[in-house]
Amino acid sequence: MVHVKDSKGLYEIKFDSTRRICYEKNSGFWRKEDIERYHDDYVKKVSHEFNGKPWAVCCDLRGYKTSNINEEMEKHTQWKVNSGMCCAAIIVSDTIVKMQLNKASGGKYPQMAFTSEQEADEWLRSKGF
Repeated sequence: MVHVKDSKGLYEIKFDSTRRICYEKNSGFWRKEDIERYHDDYVKKVSHEFNGKPWAVCCDLRGYKTSNINEEMEKHTQWKVNSGMCCAAIIVSDTIVKMQLNKASGGKYPQMAFTSEQEADEWLRSKGF
């Protein structure tokens, strides 16, 4: 399993090559240089594990603070899709955020928000991961 920890403690990325799931845990308030470092770590330290096969994301955002990095995050998400990401389970802290994310999803790939790791894992299994 590939395991990347951010030098500033804002994220952790683990790729389970057996299930083909990239587990992310993001926290704190991010600036442009943080998303650039995150993207760079994905490209240089994680993407070689994809091997051109479909993969999924399970992202824990319970400690993340809304940050003004929308454009950069959109570019990173497009890179993920181009690299074979086909669905994303997002773990959030409360049901209001969960409802907002589920309402806002729909687009380039299936995405669902959950309030527990168990719910997210069950959904990813239903998608074949």
